[in-house]
Amino acid sequence: MLLLSAAVAALPLTAKPLMDTAQVFHLGEVKVFEHQRTFKANQVSDDFIKSADIQRVSEALNWVPGLIVQEAGGRSEAGFTLRGISSADVPIYIDGVPMTAPYDGTVDLYRLPAGMLSKIDVNKSASSLLLGGNTLGPSINLISRQPQKPLELHFDVNTLWHGNLNVGGRWGQWFAQVDIGYANVSNFRLPHSYPTDSPYLDGHKRLNSRTRDVNLNAKVGFVPNATDEYVVGYTLVRAEKHIPPYLGENGKAQFRIYPEWNKDEVYFHSMTRLTPTLTLKSRLWYDTFKNTLDSYDDFTYSTQQGKQGWTSIYNDYALGANANIIWSTANNNDLKFGVNYKYDVHRSHNVGEPVAHLSEGIYSFVMEDEARLNRQLSLTASIGWFGRQGYKVEEYNSKTGISDLPNSHDSNINALAALDYHPSANQHLRFTMSRSSLFARMKDRYSYKLGKAIPNPDLGTQNAINLDIAYEGRWHNLSWQAGAFYNFINDIIQEVTGVDASDPKIYQLQNRGKAQYRGFEFGAGYELSWLTAHANYSMTDQRNMDHKDLKFLYSPKSKFTAFLELRPIWHLRLQGRLIAQSKAFSSSNGSTSTAGFATIDASLARKIWKTDVKVGVLNVADRVYEYTEGYPLRGRTWYASISFDL
Repeated sequence: MLLLSAAVAALPLTAKPLMDTAQVFHLGEVKVFEHQRTFKANQVSDDFIKSADIQRVSEALNWVPGLIVQEAGGRSEAGFTLRGISSADVPIYIDGVPMTAPYDGTVDLYRLPAGMLSKIDVNKSASSLLLGGNTLGPSINLISRQPQKPLELHFDVNTLWHGNLNVGGRWGQWFAQVDIGYANVSNFRLPHSYPTDSPYLDGHKRLNSRTRDVNLNAKVGFVPNATDEYVVGYTLVRAEKHIPPYLGENGKAQFRIYPEWNKDEVYFHSMTRLTPTLTLKSRLWYDTFKNTLDSYDDFTYSTQQGKQGWTSIYNDYALGANANIIWSTANNNDLKFGVNYKYDVHRSHNVGEPVAHLSEGIYSFVMEDEARLNRQLSLTASIGWFGRQGYKVEEYNSKTGISDLPNSHDSNINALAALDYHPSANQHLRFTMSRSSLFARMKDRYSYKLGKAIPNPDLGTQNAINLDIAYEGRWHNLSWQAGAFYNFINDIIQEVTGVDASDPKIYQLQNRGKAQYRGFEFGAGYELSWLTAHANYSMTDQRNMDHKDLKFLYSPKSKFTAFLELRPIWHLRLQGRLIAQSKAFSSSNGSTSTAGFATIDASLARKIWKTDVKVGVLNVADRVYEYTEGYPLRGRTWYASISFDL
């Protein structure tokens, strides 16, 4: 195993080309360049998800250069930073439909199984304005499956109690797809070198860390001809997650359980050729998000009588519509007009208290032109007006009851320009420049963060100028990619501690001047009949230009990933996977941080007819590591899996 680890670390730095599968739901894709290929380093394919034993969307995203996943923490959820930008500021879509919660703009990516997807597209610098997103530039689109044959079947299960079932078929003008995921994960074990003197551990077992998830994604489609398509779909998430108590030295333990974390989404996609030169694309959706958080007095999880004892209930929903008219003004030019509206409602209360309502609408009007100047060169330019209107703002106070607060509104003009150049069939160069804006979330403006923060109703909008250049190439069996970026952010929102003299840990979200994020990514890969090797290195430097002492949270400066698969004899596949990252701060004043770490996973597999059998081990070296200070993650874990494809 040491030889395998050394071999992985010695690889040239890159990303293996991640090929699209035939089961991609193309109506769910949204591209800056509709007629050009996407950079492979910015995708995670279904093939790679299966090969690398990836179970959750958060695990898949960990292989995208420049993206840093954060797991665990006080909400026991998976988020990320993308080139320094927090996941709360990066919208997540499934087939172009927003998945993020109305209140705080986040979604727990550990609740979403990667097994239901055909691929993941990550727009790092600038996503299409036609999405209508509220973003500082990047976006992530999870693209589901669309069957091509009369019967398509995949099934997998492993000893970590994860399983997926994908069944689909296409019959003439109709198709249907059903994807089911299930996970029932027991309390995990920490590395053997971790101290066991905490009352919240049973030996090395991390108590109250279990989770249970049930996922469903189903769609039915009608394709009457070569140009039109209509799809109705439904996505369901049912989860129960336990939050293990804090084990660090810079805070106190809390005892919490989410007995329900539920999400439902119904959507409709359509594409209709109105005339030979006009096409209408539309999306409609209705999304609900319901969760219950129980907080207990102590580690017995039995009483809720003290200050820490309460039950919080969210019952949110969102309605949305998106329509785009595509006018093919010439064989080499498409002019697009887009309108987007999303109505968000947040309803919350603690048991025994009245329900407080928050609601707002976010809308946009966009014009975009894509010109294919020749076979090698394409240019896209777009401009849009984006607005936010607050409708209802209520606050509950135990002394005064429910009261109305003033609402607010804001608007911005965003723009994008991108140049795509293919000097040859195996080379691809893209330059992107954009201006984007992010309206402050409802939670950012009005939440007390369970007593940890002071609300800031006057929190302003962040604006960003993003510059990005990316290049990828291939020569015989060798591939490579490189990129550099610069983001200038004005009125950046950051946590500021020390705003309450009675408690130095209380913070407030404030607009803290100007910041710049800059960095680069590079890598290379090599592939033979018996070998696949790829690796990537990314560096992100973040600076607040007006308040230089403020630290950026959960955002390591450097990250390195490497993948090696050997196929020596008898159709065996010996695989090693390495993820390493540097130190990250956990508080804005720099008083707490997490150490840098590297983890190695390995597996041995063989395919027999249509069945793949595999044994593997996670965290081979049994390293102690954590993404959030005080929340260490699992130690060495063995597993076996079996999958079947028809």
